[in-house]
Amino acid sequence: MSLPVRIVGLSFVASAAVGIAWAAPAPRGPIIEIVKDRNVFIPQRKYQALPGSTIGIVVSDVVAMMGQEGRSGPADAMGFSANGNSYRWMYVPVADNPRITNLQIAVGEKGEQRKTYPQLDMTSPTTVKQWGIDVPYALVEVEVNDGLAAPADQGFVATRMKRIDGTKDYPLKVPEVVALLRKRYQTYLQDEKKTLEEALAKEGKDALKDKKATGPRETAELFYVTWMSESEHLRVCFRTRISDGAYEFTDGIRPRPVPLPLPPNRKPGVQPAPLPAKGMAMKVPPPLRLRMRHGTTFGIEFGMAYEVDKAGKLVKVSTLPIEGFRQVIPPTPALGGPRPLPLPLPPAKP
Repeated sequence: MSLPVRIVGLSFVASAAVGIAWAAPAPRGPIIEIVKDRNVFIPQRKYQALPGSTIGIVVSDVVAMMGQEGRSGPADAMGFSANGNSYRWMYVPVADNPRITNLQIAVGEKGEQRKTYPQLDMTSPTTVKQWGIDVPYALVEVEVNDGLAAPADQGFVATRMKRIDGTKDYPLKVPEVVALLRKRYQTYLQDEKKTLEEALAKEGKDALKDKKATGPRETAELFYVTWMSESEHLRVCFRTRISDGAYEFTDGIRPRPVPLPLPPNRKPGVQPAPLPAKGMAMKVPPPLRLRMRHGTTFGIEFGMAYEVDKAGKLVKVSTLPIEGFRQVIPPTPALGGPRPLPLPLPPAKP
C-alpha cells in the first residue's frame, strides 16, 4: 500500500517542479525613478563622522566636483566618498619628500583629540601604489587616522588602505562599471539630442526674446561617485549643463603682479628676482589686456544617476529632469572708473 503512495507523491513533486519552472517570472530590470529634489542629487559640503575603519570609494577626477563646492587642490589628488557625502581629501604618510609636515589632525568622531603627523602627502595615483592600487576608481577599506576615527570634516589621514572590489565579497570591478556607465550616459545624450536641443531653444527664446544668441555654446559635465554602505550599492552620477547666450565684449586691463624674490631657503639652482639698485624704480610689467563679456546667459541642466549592486548588476536608474536657468552678466567697470559709494553702517546697538 505504501509503494503506490510514494510513486504518486514523487510524480506530483516532479510535475509541480516543472510547473514552477515554467511559471518563473522574468528577471526584473532596474528601478526607474525621477529625482524630485535637485539639491540632493549632488552633495554640497556634506560630511559625516567616520569610524576608525570604513569602506568607500577612492576616486580621481575630483577637480570639477571640488570646484563646484569652492574647494581646490593638486590636479592629481584623489578623494574619498561614502554614503552620498562630499569628497574628502585624504593624506597618506610617506617616508620621502613629504609635501606636508607636522600636520595636526582632529581625531575621534567628535574631533575631541588631535594627532600630529610628521610627514604626509596627498592621496594620488603615485602614493596609493604602496597598497597595490593602480586604478582611477576603487572600492577600498580604509584605516582612518590610525584607527582613531575622524569628525565630519574635509579631510583625514588614510594610514592603511586595501582594495576590495573584484573580490569574493565584492565581485563588481569599479573601474569597469564606471566605464560602462559613462558609455550608457553618452548613449542617453545621443538618444535625447533632439529633446535637449528643443529645451535649450525654448529657454533661449524666453531669456532673449527677440535677440539672437551669439555663443559660444558651452557644455560642462560633473561626475560624482560614492559607495552606499547600507545597501552596498555603487552610485554614479552625471550632471550636464549646456549654456549659450547673447554677449557683448569690452576691452579691459588688469595689472600684472610684480614678481617677488624667493625666500632665503629657496631651492638650489633657482635664483631670486633681482632687486632694483638704490635710487632706481622697480620695473613694472605691462598690464594684462582682457576681452570681458557681458550680457545674458541661458541654458539647461539635466543628468542621470545609476546604482549598481556589489555583484555588478544595475539595480536603479534616476533621472534628473531638464531644468532651465539664466543669468545676467553686467558690464565690468572700467579700471580707474567711478566706484560705488560705500553704504552707511547700521546704527550701533544701545
